[in-house]
Amino acid sequence: MSVAVLDKVGHGGLDTKRASHLFAAALSTLGLDLERIGEVSVALVDPETIRDLNFEFRDRDEPTDVLSFEVDGPYGEMVGEVVICPSCAHHGMSVDELAVHGALHLGGMEHGEDFGASEMARLQRAVMEELRGEEG
Repeated sequence: MSVAVLDKVGHGGLDTKRASHLFAAALSTLGLDLERIGEVSVALVDPETIRDLNFEFRDRDEPTDVLSFEVDGPYGEMVGEVVICPSCAHHGMSVDELAVHGALHLGGMEHGEDFGASEMARLQRAVMEELRGEEG
């Protein structure tokens, strides 16, 4: 698996090594074979950019914290792209957690309107707890 990070806002907190670790943790939780996973792109953008994307692809004229765009699927050459707006993060989520959230979407998970009660939320919490344990 290859992860590329494009930081258009100077966030500085998510480099390629960290993003690769986050995506590997999330996708392996889904039982995906990390050796077969293609390339993932992560872009850190400003509120205006993510609002424009949210409107274009989801018909919502408002900024959001994270968007995921699947391209070829987990075992394709280009898995997809995760777009994160660090300044739009809400619900106490860090950029790391938003990256995990986007990775779970690229792995095929959805959460519907009630994220907190979803299986995806449970897995996301488990991945973040595991990562915190590693960093001890």
